[in-house]
Amino acid sequence: MTRQSLSLEVETFREKETLSLEISRLVVAGWVGKDKARLQEHIEELGKLGVPAPSRTPTYMNLSPMLLTTGETIDVISGMASGEVECVLFRKDGRIFVGVGSDHTDRDFEKYGIPASKQMCAKPVAPTVWDLDDVRDHLDRIILRSWMTCDGNRRLYQEGALADNLSVLEILEGIPSDDGLDLDSLCLFCGTFPALEGILYGELFEFEMEDPVLGRSIRHAYRQRVLPQYL
Repeated sequence: MTRQSLSLEVETFREKETLSLEISRLVVAGWVGKDKARLQEHIEELGKLGVPAPSRTPTYMNLSPMLLTTGETIDVISGMASGEVECVLFRKDGRIFVGVGSDHTDRDFEKYGIPASKQMCAKPVAPTVWDLDDVRDHLDRIILRSWMTCDGNRRLYQEGALADNLSVLEILEGIPSDDGLDLDSLCLFCGTFPALEGILYGELFEFEMEDPVLGRSIRHAYRQRVLPQYL
């Protein structure tokens, strides 16, 4: 796999630390819901778009690390692409850092191939992360939210606690390890929540990870630019 360089900031109550990463493996997990009824809701939500149901849960998709970005604008080739907020884990030299990102996906192409639809879009991540050791004892209480702005109208798009899904550390440990791919310089997207009003498409996507125990949040936002095509 190719490598992607990222420069992030580790936020702690002691000091701020610059984290320089050379990501050699990007994994996107899917269908991670702990509540089977809610998981089925998400499967049916995507089924309405023609997306086939998975043969196993959770799923693990290996994508190019070059998709990762902390930028505030991404380019897509279809207006039928949208984001979804996810907890993101980064691993470096045995340490694990907790961040938040958006698994932006081409929904129109998703019905033909889920990994391909995800490979078609950049994967924005917030430029700030937390050390796992600072949140390990209350990971399940961390809350994720996203907002979508469609034609100038901003609305809450997703909201859920990590407790609603399989443990992110359980998802991390479940990554297949017999394929020879690197597990040390890793970025893992840990799955999402169903959209509150169904899949939407908009020009601005905002996402947040809130730690209600330590009273802090990480936020990021990006715009989607649809590239014109002349065929």
